[in-house]
Order: sequence, then C-alpha cells, then structure tokens
Amino acid sequence: MIKIGIVGMGLRGKLFADTIGQNRYAELAAVSDLNEQSLKHSVDCYQVKGYTDVEQMIREADLDALVVATPDFLHKQPVMLAAARGLHILVEKPFSTSVEEAQGMYDAVQNAGVKCLVAFENRWSAPFIAVSEAVRRGEIGSILTMNSRLNDTIFVPTKMLKWSKGSSPGWFLLAHSTDMACYLKAGVRPVRVYAVGTKQKLLSMGIDTYDSIQTVVTFADGTNATFTTSWILPESMPLIVDFKYEIIGEDGAFYIDLHDQMVHQAGQAFKHVPTLGTPVNGMLLGPPSHMLNAFIDNIRMDTEPLAGPEDGLLNTKLVHAIHRSIELGTPLDL
Repeated sequence: MIKIGIVGMGLRGKLFADTIGQNRYAELAAVSDLNEQSLKHSVDCYQVKGYTDVEQMIREADLDALVVATPDFLHKQPVMLAAARGLHILVEKPFSTSVEEAQGMYDAVQNAGVKCLVAFENRWSAPFIAVSEAVRRGEIGSILTMNSRLNDTIFVPTKMLKWSKGSSPGWFLLAHSTDMACYLKAGVRPVRVYAVGTKQKLLSMGIDTYDSIQTVVTFADGTNATFTTSWILPESMPLIVDFKYEIIGEDGAFYIDLHDQMVHQAGQAFKHVPTLGTPVNGMLLGPPSHMLNAFIDNIRMDTEPLAGPEDGLLNTKLVHAIHRSIELGTPLDL
C-alpha cells in the first residue's frame, strides 16, 4: 500500500482524503493542519494521526507521498520538506505564487528524483480530455486562437476562502485557464503577455485583491489567446464556478461549457441540479479524484505525471508576468 499524508485539511484536503479511502492501492497515513479544530475533526473522521507541524509529520510518519492542499501562497515549505525526505508529491496549483520559490521547488523535486504532480485538474476533465485528444488527432488543424472565461461567485473570496486577500483570481482561477492553453498548444511556449485588472468590489469589503483580470497571451508561433477571470459573480448563480473555453483552429473549432453540466428541473420553482463530479455507486468521479488516482498510479507503475513540475514552473512564470503587466501597465516578455 502507498502511504499518503495530507497537509491542509480544508475542502480540498478532505476530498483528497475521501478519494484515497476509495483507492485499493493507497491508504491515508497522517494529516496535518494548523487549525486545531479542523485537525481534530479530520483525525476523528479518518482515524489517522494528526500533526499541527507538517515537518514533524514528514519526519515521524511512515509516508511514501505527500498531498499539499495548503493555500496558494503556502506550498513551498511542505514541497521542499517532502522532496528532501524523498516523498512523492501532489501539490495544488498554482505551483507557487513566487517565481523564485517555484524555481527552488522545481530544482528540489528534480534533484530528489521523486514524482511530482501539479494539480491542474482540468487535464482530467472529460470535456477537456475529449478536446485535447481531438486536437492531437489534427481534427481542427493548428490552433490559431483560444478564448477562455473562468469566473467564481463572490462566495469564494468572501466566505469559502479565509485567505483570498493573499491570492487573486489570477492565481486561484486563471492558472487553470492558462495551463490548459499551454497543454493544448503542446509545447508552443507563451512568450508575451498584456493584462489589465480591476480592484473595486472586494477592496470596498476590506479584501485587497483583484475583482477581475483580463489578459492576452502571445505564443511562440505568433498566435494569441485571451483570458478573462473574476470571482465576484452573484451568489444566485446555479454553480459557484462558470468555466467556458473556445478553441479555434485552421479547420474547425471546439466550444466547452462546464457550467451547464447539470439537470434543469421544472416544478413549483425552476431548479438547477449539478451533475459534474456526481458519485456513481458511491465512487468519487470528479476531475480532482481522477487526478489523485492517476498520481497513485504514477507511483506504483513508475510513470510520469500528466502535469509535472515543469508545467507548474511555467504556469507560475506566466501568471506572475500577467500580474506584473497589470501593475506596470505595459506588455511583458516572458
């Protein structure tokens, strides 16, 4: 059995713990969280040893791998500790919110020779899998442009995330969109960005971060992609996330709408019943669970993760450049 520890027992940590519990090749061996109440709940729920200090957990617990589900800006320490210990690593995206940190993490993972999967979960999302395979088969020819819109409701930065002022819709959301663009472009690197951002709504609520970001990314083959993201949609939206993606090629186009993967129920009131990630026979089938199960297979079969540290480092450089472009008000070369 592959023994896995998790650091960060919030919503994602619990989802990963539940997924590990359903995998016949792995077991949850320990958990870590700075919040003692959250830690106690996780220890009681999963019947494993808990630690407030991740360094102590990595040192004392019998682990083969570590899942890092801490806030966006707190990935470096557990990744570096795990790499030094020779543990395989699944780390939430973004890899880091600092290029310097991301480079250090990348070097540590490479030097340790461990598996490292960066959690760009849309690579395990069925609609994106179908599109990426069709693109690889050449069904729309070379990609000429892409347009992405990824938004969350204001519930996310004001209620779901206690640490949103330490992140942005760029790090929390745009990292997904830009990674998918790089994945679909299959090695054609982004070389230039120009971005603008708005700080009004959340700033008025005492949360100093962007409401929205819009950016144009230019790739090495001369093509461009546009990305828009925000996390101030009204809470009355059917889902907290609205993700749409348009891929236009020489010979055709694909249109992805992850928001409308639901059943519309008419009755005394009109309801929306989400279906994305709905368990089947009790099994968790959403992209995060597929991703974690793939990571476990990477370890036991000695294969390379679909999204590795090189993808994480590139994404951090790209999203960092987007933020710098906003601050400076000019295009930036990567």
